[in-house]
Amino acid sequence: MAWMRYIYSFGLMLVILPCLAQYDFHNKPKIEKSVHVGGAYFYGDIGGRQKNALLLFGYEELDFSATKPTIGVGLKRNFNKYVAVKTGLTYAYLEQSDAKSYSASRHPRNLSFRTHILEASFITELRVAKFQMKTKRKKSHWEYYVFGGVGGFYYNPKAEYRGNYVALRPLSTEGQGLKPDTKQYSLIGLSAPIGGGLRFGYGFGSSFYCEMGYRLTNTDYIDDVSTSYYSREQLLINRGKASAALSYRGNEAQYAPGRDRGNRFNKDNFLLINIGFSTSLKSRKPTRFHGR
Repeated sequence: MAWMRYIYSFGLMLVILPCLAQYDFHNKPKIEKSVHVGGAYFYGDIGGRQKNALLLFGYEELDFSATKPTIGVGLKRNFNKYVAVKTGLTYAYLEQSDAKSYSASRHPRNLSFRTHILEASFITELRVAKFQMKTKRKKSHWEYYVFGGVGGFYYNPKAEYRGNYVALRPLSTEGQGLKPDTKQYSLIGLSAPIGGGLRFGYGFGSSFYCEMGYRLTNTDYIDDVSTSYYSREQLLINRGKASAALSYRGNEAQYAPGRDRGNRFNKDNFLLINIGFSTSLKSRKPTRFHGR
């Protein structure tokens, strides 16, 4: 998926290389509605590292073929030319597999998962640059922005077992609820969206944009992997054949109860790269933020 490499490279430019110049957006509506589509990529304890791995956000494990779709809608309130707050609802699909990884520790383990993500977010947006590009016929109006905020999301990891996808949480694959002083993890997580974007002003109060947003989360169970292996015999007795089979799918010689199954010190995160369109919520003349 070579096209995804270009999208990731462009997204990095949006965050790292702000462009400084001299143009103001005068036609910002007070309230905007927006829609966006793009790609989602998961960072966690399953899948990842390829032969020619790319280091990003401290992870040397990018597998571009694992990029999955995302779509969302939002509402934004512009307070002036520089500051806005927005709320959004985003759907993302995440999937990873150890079988595709060249990691010496992950590939033999042979775990996999997929999950739907539904996130609601509240974000503050700050414009940090403005510029214009001139052609023989017209000018194009651009601005660069960064954002940060909070969100909540629902997830439910599943894995393929005998031709069907089964929910992993009820299977207690790491002994959750079976080990003393443990309980099942929640399917509701908190996220901290951070990132940046590039916006192109179009028409009277409308714009196109491309943005990259990284989601830091408070959970390590988006992929159902976090701590250590639990006795497969006990899983078979207490949770059934599917639990024992999906707790470890590799060579028996490499499995041992108590051995690390995941990295409990790193939470699961995911990356969203989107292109979108926004316009005034109401079809009326937008507020002109002259000199504000």
